[in-house]
Amino acid sequence: MVLVALGQPLARAPDDVPAVGRAHGGPCGGAPMTWSPPPTPPTGTRTPRPTGVAALRAARLRRRTWWLLGTLPVVLALLVLGVKLALLAPIAATGKDRYDGGEATTAADYYGIQRTFNIVEPWKAHYNHGTALARSEDSWALYDAITSLDRAYDLAEDESPEERCMIQTNLSLAYEIQGDGDMAYADGKAAELALVEEAITARDAGLPYDEEILDPYGDGSEEPDPEELRQDVQDWYEYAEQEYATAEQIRGWPDCGESEQTPEQEEQDEAAQQRLQDKQQQAQDSQPENQGGGDTQEGDGSEGDEQSEASGGEGSEGEDQQSQAELEEQQRQEELEQQGSEARDEQERLEQEYRDLYGDQPGTGTDPGDGSGSGTKNW
Repeated sequence: MVLVALGQPLARAPDDVPAVGRAHGGPCGGAPMTWSPPPTPPTGTRTPRPTGVAALRAARLRRRTWWLLGTLPVVLALLVLGVKLALLAPIAATGKDRYDGGEATTAADYYGIQRTFNIVEPWKAHYNHGTALARSEDSWALYDAITSLDRAYDLAEDESPEERCMIQTNLSLAYEIQGDGDMAYADGKAAELALVEEAITARDAGLPYDEEILDPYGDGSEEPDPEELRQDVQDWYEYAEQEYATAEQIRGWPDCGESEQTPEQEEQDEAAQQRLQDKQQQAQDSQPENQGGGDTQEGDGSEGDEQSEASGGEGSEGEDQQSQAELEEQQRQEELEQQGSEARDEQERLEQEYRDLYGDQPGTGTDPGDGSGSGTKNW
C-alpha cells in the first residue's frame, strides 16, 4: 500500500482490482459470496390482515354487499306489486267485457287474478269473482261463489250500506241458485223413484213393465232399491229447503234496510222474500216424509185461525193478535236461523267431500272484479 500526499486519492494496487467475469473473494480472500432468494412461506398459513386504506375499502365493500342482499327481496316485492297494480285495470276491463258478453266462467277467471296483492278495495275482487261464478250456475262453482261473496262481505265491513247491500243480495241469490239446483236434482230422483215403484208393482202383479227400469245394465246384477231412492229424494229436498231458508235469512240482514233504496228496489226485496218462502214451502211439501200430511197441517192451521178469531172476540183482541203475531215471527226467525246453520254445515260437509275426492277447493274460477272501482252488477 502506498501513502500519498494529503488531498490525493488513494490508489489501489493492481492486484486488488477484481477480474471481469470472475467472482471475487471475501474481504479476507476466502470463498466467493453467493445470493439466494428469500424462503417461501409455508402453505396453509393465514395471509396478513390488510391495514390502513385497504382495510377500510374491504369493510365498505362488505357493507355494500350485505345492504344489497338485504334490500333485494324488498325491491323484488315492490317491483312485483307495481306490475300487479299496473295490470289491475286491464284485467278488470277484460273481465267485465267477458261478463257482459255472457262468458261468466271466463270472467271469473280474470277476476280471480285480482284477489292476490289487491290492496285497493280488496272486497271488490271477491265480490266480482263470486258474482261471476254464481251467474255461471255451475253446481260446484257455486260453492266457490258463496265463499268469495262471504269473504267480500267481511272485507266490506267499513263500506257504505249500499255496497254491503249489493254483496248481501248476490250472496242470497247464490244460495237460491244452489237451492234451485238441488230442487231440480231432487225432482229427477223423485221421478226415478216413481218409475221404479210402478215397475215393481207391475212385475209383482204379473203385468208388463219396462225391464230397463229395474235392470238398467241388462245383466240382472243390480236392481234399484226404492228405499235408497226415497232417502235420496228426502235428503235433496231437505238440502234445497235449507238453502232457501239461508237465502231468506240473508235477505233479512240490515244492510239493505239501512241503505237508500228506491220504491222499486223495496218491492223487489219484498218479492224476493215471498219467492224464497214459496220455494221453501214447496221443497218441504215435496219431501216423502211430508207426503200425505198436507191435510193435517191445513187442519191445524184452520184450528189456529179459529182460536185466534175466538180470542179476538174477547175484548183485548188487538193486543192478543199482536202478541200472537210477534210470537209467530220470533218462532219463524228461530227456525230460519236453525235452517241457515244446518245449510252452512251441509255446505261445509259437501265441500269436504269434494276436497277428499278431488284434492282441491270446489269451483274453478278466478275473478272478474275490478280492483280499481267498477264492480259487477247484480243480476
